[in-house]
Amino acid sequence: MLPYRGMASQMKIFGRGDLGPVGRFSIALGAILLVTALVVAGVSSLLLDRYVQDETARFTTDAVASHFGPVFKEDVFKRPLADDERELLETIVAFHFSIYNVVSTQFFDPTGTIVFSYDDSEIGRRLDPALNVGLAEALAGRSYAERADIVADSRYASPSTAGTSYPAAPATSPSGDHQHIAAGGAPAPALVHALKMWVPVREGGTQIGAAVVWRDLSSIDRALRQMQMSTSTIIALAALLLWLVLRGVYVRSSRQIMSQSQALGAALAETERTYDTTLQALSNALDVRDSETEGHSRRVVEYMELIIAQLPVAPGHVATLRRGALLHDIGKIGVPDNVLRKPAALSEAEWVVMKRHPEHGARIISQIPFLQDVSRIVRHHHERWDGMGYPDGIAAEAIPLGARIFAVADSFDAMTSDRPYRRAMSVEDARAEVARCRGTQFDPEIADAFARVPIDHLDAIAGETPHIHPRAHAV
Repeated sequence: MLPYRGMASQMKIFGRGDLGPVGRFSIALGAILLVTALVVAGVSSLLLDRYVQDETARFTTDAVASHFGPVFKEDVFKRPLADDERELLETIVAFHFSIYNVVSTQFFDPTGTIVFSYDDSEIGRRLDPALNVGLAEALAGRSYAERADIVADSRYASPSTAGTSYPAAPATSPSGDHQHIAAGGAPAPALVHALKMWVPVREGGTQIGAAVVWRDLSSIDRALRQMQMSTSTIIALAALLLWLVLRGVYVRSSRQIMSQSQALGAALAETERTYDTTLQALSNALDVRDSETEGHSRRVVEYMELIIAQLPVAPGHVATLRRGALLHDIGKIGVPDNVLRKPAALSEAEWVVMKRHPEHGARIISQIPFLQDVSRIVRHHHERWDGMGYPDGIAAEAIPLGARIFAVADSFDAMTSDRPYRRAMSVEDARAEVARCRGTQFDPEIADAFARVPIDHLDAIAGETPHIHPRAHAV
């Protein structure tokens, strides 16, 4: 095949189908950015949630721990409190902890026994530190925090489960009425999304107990969701902006490439036209020298195109065959005029000279890189399917496909053209002769394809052949 054949069409940047590279790039880029944005938004939300939780836990534990000693007397960890002492402590704790939205709290001595709780029934119950990670961490002097949904009284009752009564929280505070302290009244249990924090309690550097508090995270979660939504929106807008910018760059680049490819394609097409024009000029020069075969090359091209239409041959192969047809007899330049233009049948010695024209022609055009395939057609266009042709005597599929197609077209035109020493055959008789030579002179598949060509198409081409004798007709 010619290296220049069809290159103009191959330079197109748009592929087959309705969706071109710009569309495919836009979809692929959008999918990648969407996935990336979702991942970044998810990771950002997770990190933000973790950061807020950690900072809330650190601040709350520090605040809670700072109340022991200056505000809450450590006596609760050392001895049982009298009722009036417990009620006073409960009032003080509820007042100070309500500032941090603490809905409940419990204090533990070093053995894990509850020494203070809003729920009196909990006091005296012991938790096994081995079975409670938070308690074990706090008694070991380390803070520990985790999210925990609880059911708590809006008046800061202790954590409870279904079926448990909710004791009333204190209705008074040291300052009288405080906005964070629930007033007395009927219990109002509700599910609270809380942060459960275990805090070590020290006295003079000595570990004397632990405290656990549940902080209501509702307001913090609302703020966090707003922050996460804002972050996700910013990420989505950034991804959209990046998509628009990258798509714009791709579209501009594609247009530039397409413009350049079209210019290159036009240059290649012009080069091919120049080549073909040059080849046509050479063919015309041969026709001038051998006036008896005027128009032969053009008609052979037309016959070949009819045959190719009946075969599964790549359309681009037509260009190679057309050039082969135009140049197939260029080797006759080396044949003397007395042999080439002899008005009678050639002698045996003259046939030896004439049979060398395929070799001369192939040698002439073999030096032209883009005509390499054409040179093989030129060399082998007189080979026969049975191996009795010339110049190499090759047979069957060893003969190039183009040369096999050309052999039928060339022979048919020769049979339907007048020579000084014979009259042209009719189209019907020449067609029958091709069928008769199927499997001997001609490739059977090519001969069958030629037989499928409508005869009126053959008549139209053969009718353009100049005749020097009265035309024969089938009887």
